[in-house]
Amino acid sequence: MKIQTLDLHMTRHSSADDKVREFLNFAELPVKIITGKSKQMREIAKAVIQEYEYEFYFENAHNFGALIVRESKR
Repeated sequence: MKIQTLDLHMTRHSSADDKVREFLNFAELPVKIITGKSKQMREIAKAVIQEYEYEFYFENAHNFGALIVRESKR
């Protein structure tokens, strides 16, 4: 099964919040959000994910530019 992915490369920080929300509103979890190396982009994505009360983890310990989002286990 291929995981749905949102790639935020070439997205302006001012548009990122809306793009993440639009993606999460219609995606079937788990999903991947690629933020790239931008700390600000990563923080924008993380804030929306937390607002939706989802969990996330980094794709791997060496790549902080890709988040895997899943439903909270709480």
